[in-house]
Amino acid sequence: MQGEKNLSVLPKFMSKKSNIFSFDKEIASSIGLNEAIVLQLLKTETKHSLSSLISKLSFIEDKEIHRILKKLLKLQLIVEVSSKNFCLKSKGKIEQERKQNISKGYLPSNNILKEANSLGVSEEFIKIKLPEFRAYWSDRKDKSFSWDYKFLKYLLKEWRTEEEKLNKASKMKPIQKNWKPSKEVLQILKHAEIDEKFITDALPEFILYWSERNTASDSWNSKFLNHIKNQWVRYQNLISIVKKPSRMNKDWKPSEDCFDVLSLAKINKSFALSQIPEFKLYWLETKEMRNCWNSKFIQHVKFKWKTKHGNAKNVLSRLKDHEWAVNFKN
Repeated sequence: MQGEKNLSVLPKFMSKKSNIFSFDKEIASSIGLNEAIVLQLLKTETKHSLSSLISKLSFIEDKEIHRILKKLLKLQLIVEVSSKNFCLKSKGKIEQERKQNISKGYLPSNNILKEANSLGVSEEFIKIKLPEFRAYWSDRKDKSFSWDYKFLKYLLKEWRTEEEKLNKASKMKPIQKNWKPSKEVLQILKHAEIDEKFITDALPEFILYWSERNTASDSWNSKFLNHIKNQWVRYQNLISIVKKPSRMNKDWKPSEDCFDVLSLAKINKSFALSQIPEFKLYWLETKEMRNCWNSKFIQHVKFKWKTKHGNAKNVLSRLKDHEWAVNFKN
């Protein structure tokens, strides 16, 4: 296929020596390829019957040709001169409109407004989007074959985006106390070789955490999946640093993973840091041997936090020690 620049070579719609079709490239980019082909065909004769169009455009389905003609009529580019006979509305109209800039006071035609309404676009939405559309194209100073069609395309795209937002917002809900992950999520975690008991025991903590924040979401399964994967990595990291039994030394410091685990229970880092001197002093004096001082420190901080805050509910106080790698054998 060739653009408008080849019209001098192919004065007719189809060359007598080939099956090459000619069409206006700019029209095609504005209102569609098939629409441009139909318009070019209508230029070749005073009028075309529907049967003639269908015959010459055998590569386009009959249903599609009917749709194109209906669209071109709404855009006021063609007229139906008699029953099922069509021609261009006026000679030179296409070229004239193609060269126009958008006017500052541009208003879509009634046909376009009716088309938008029939597709469910509200009048209020059209009023909001019209100034945006005018401002955008005025700044660009582009020319167009049909500003009506451009506006309709823009309007439908923006409307679909708005509908998607509303649809997503309608699915946003706070987590329920009896929420459970889907079978698909559990299957993924199983394939990742994450301990089933670890997953089960982490569920109350996950629900409590998000319930207290009163957060709405449409992807609780994804959030839970990421939560478990992250916590499992931390758990494995704590296990991996377990060494042979050793005594406490004066230079010992808890790993950053300890603070991450404690933060899940809303135990802040400053409180945990304040417990280090007492913890170290006690175990330096006992001179006992332990496999993992990090796990022992987490236990110690949890106990001190619970003592200070009584029976206040927090995440880790609801979990057993071994769930967060704090119950290693000595």
